[in-house]
Amino acid sequence: MNLRTVLHLLVLSTGILAAVRGSVLASEDQPLRYGRIGTEGVSVFNLADDKGKEVARPAKGQLVAVYKEHQAGWLEIEVPGGYAVWVFGSYLKPTDQSGVYEVTANAVNLRPAPSNDVTNFPLPQRLQAGDKVRAIEPLDPAKPLTETWMRIWSPSGVHACVKSSAVEPLTAGEDGSALWKEALKTLPAAPLARAGAPRPSEPSEGERRESEARAALEEARAELERERAKETPDYAAVESALNAVVARGGAVAVEARAELRNVSLLREAAALKADLEREKSRRSEETLRAQQDVWDRSREKDPLGTVFTARGVVERRTGTDGVSHFFLRFGGETNCELLCSSGRYDLSTFAGVEVGVHGLQAASRTTEVPTYEVNRLEVIAVR
Repeated sequence: MNLRTVLHLLVLSTGILAAVRGSVLASEDQPLRYGRIGTEGVSVFNLADDKGKEVARPAKGQLVAVYKEHQAGWLEIEVPGGYAVWVFGSYLKPTDQSGVYEVTANAVNLRPAPSNDVTNFPLPQRLQAGDKVRAIEPLDPAKPLTETWMRIWSPSGVHACVKSSAVEPLTAGEDGSALWKEALKTLPAAPLARAGAPRPSEPSEGERRESEARAALEEARAELERERAKETPDYAAVESALNAVVARGGAVAVEARAELRNVSLLREAAALKADLEREKSRRSEETLRAQQDVWDRSREKDPLGTVFTARGVVERRTGTDGVSHFFLRFGGETNCELLCSSGRYDLSTFAGVEVGVHGLQAASRTTEVPTYEVNRLEVIAVR
């Protein structure tokens, strides 16, 4: 695989991750207008379609905020207090406030039922990390939060869909904004479940299996994020977990296969990075060897080249940190850096003086020239 292809894969991987993260919760949008539910038995759906899933059945006269009008005769609306919807528990963590949970990930879906079935489309908006939500009930209280669904009240800014004909305009003189604020004040601190959004029936065996597969997928995703944060990630365990989810079959297997493709891209990117680092190291070593050859040849041509470890004019350079460093320049080029850890010589007194030094090579402080620890220094010429 050439470099261009791998870079293309990296860009594609970034696009995949961005798509997973999704859009933010539009809680600060202003409604187009306010209205009321005109008749009894009106269903509010998760999407603008009669075949959608019901998320609420508000009473006649219920105040609603209209946020969007669809051409097909549907409205996106919000009701005071939100909708009773479902979130998978692995995206939530308890807070110090009873019944209140904090969202731990971005782009978390709000679904009308506790399932990731392809027909169970989420509501248009999604939760973001740090959002706070009020819980109603877990799907299975016997399971840990990370392995079951939690029914919650959607926060402010979450919309659902209703037919335009079901919403009547406010009467003359009614202030929708003021009515909305008053409706929010009358809500109980911990609202009861509404009759219009009853608890789903006991999940079927297929739904249970899908819920377990969902939990396994989310754990694999969490492990993937942990590995990506490491300096040298190892995706073997992640791939094994994702393959186990694929083996379960069902709708979740499709998502697991997409994650496996993502892992493959990340693995290729990691391999490319390692190859680049090795190539960089190899070239650096070759450069140092070539430079050393130049220095060795220069010393052979210099009558004093074999007398001293290094020779040249002492040059003092002060770094941005205010610390002075001393180098030898010979033949117009810098050939080494000098250290005198013993304190025997104050190298600053030799600045501008041509000297010859005896010493041992020390750990290099730069990749450009070697560093020598000065044991003995002789003045050759004062300039």
